[in-house]
Amino acid sequence: METSKEKTITSPGPYIVRLLNSSLNGCEFPLLTGRTLFVVGQSDALTASGQLPDIPADSFFIPLDHGGVNFEIQVDTDATEIILHELKEGNSESRSVQLNTPIQVGELLILIRPESEPWVPEQPEKLETSAKKNEPRFKNGIVAALAGFFILGIGTVGTLWILNSPQRQAAELDSLLGQEKERFQVLPGRDKMLYVAAQNERDTLWARQVLARGDYDKNARVINENEENKRISTWLDTYYPQLAYYRLHFDEPRKPVFWLSRQRNTMSKKELEVLSQKLRALMPYADSVNITLMDDVTAAGQAEAGLKQQALPYSRRNHKGGVTFVIQGALDDVEILRARQFVDSYYRTWGGRYVQFAIELKDDWLKGRSFQYGAEGYIKMSPGHWYFPSPL
Repeated sequence: METSKEKTITSPGPYIVRLLNSSLNGCEFPLLTGRTLFVVGQSDALTASGQLPDIPADSFFIPLDHGGVNFEIQVDTDATEIILHELKEGNSESRSVQLNTPIQVGELLILIRPESEPWVPEQPEKLETSAKKNEPRFKNGIVAALAGFFILGIGTVGTLWILNSPQRQAAELDSLLGQEKERFQVLPGRDKMLYVAAQNERDTLWARQVLARGDYDKNARVINENEENKRISTWLDTYYPQLAYYRLHFDEPRKPVFWLSRQRNTMSKKELEVLSQKLRALMPYADSVNITLMDDVTAAGQAEAGLKQQALPYSRRNHKGGVTFVIQGALDDVEILRARQFVDSYYRTWGGRYVQFAIELKDDWLKGRSFQYGAEGYIKMSPGHWYFPSPL
């Protein structure tokens, strides 16, 4: 999407949303990277069924007596653009937004500013005054008073909702991580717990120490891809012991991808959907779990191609349910390191359930005690003892 220069975001995130009208006028709350949903409307309509509806974790409810329009705010990862999507019935409208400029969505007025910049109320107050002119006036003082108490009650409920929302708690945890927060994703879970997704074991240990030292009083758990794969694999071994799968991928922790074998999978489409829902239940931070069928031939082919590219000597052994590549020979330290790096990289992509690697080292019996002379390639083993590696 192209935007004009005046709409380009130059201030660094994070950002703050301020309400300029409604019963929550003046309330502020943070915007995290990604999508944030705002549900706007009458609170009695929202709770008409007797309980709060099941809305996404990254959501806010804003009570508004009339003219409420639900909307989403999308903040790019690099914070170069902020997009507002109005979710009107039957269609949606999208637009870029400017910082420190009042934005009208239905009858609601909001403003987005960088967290590091102070709040400047002069211009928003003018627009808010004009917006109030469009609001219906109560002809009866008693009705007005009752309405005031009603709105106050709605505001209290809405404020408590915002203060205790997973989004607010995630922002607090995000702040606790400090300057290192770019290495993590804070994910509100359906189980009322916050999950901190780390990229590796080192970051996992660091985040756990921060939570322990920071006296964070909310339920929070640090996760990473390897630990989650082990946890899910343990569950699968119990409930799906015959399942032919590769591994889970957490490139996007909210939408993990589960790789299954195309050739060895016998599950129907409906059974795969059930499995997807069960996996989602095991990962409360995930919005969905996508199951992708992968070819065994591709898995083995990438392993063999990688060994050839690394110029590593190997033999291939096919067996039921998998392939084993045996890296063998008199490898020096550089070759051993290269082999281990390749194997680790392969396992991070495909796992180790179908393709496996083994290393069989052979001692170089000539090392340290043989000398080679001449262009013919003969080797002097000892005085009077010569060794010719190839036939004359």
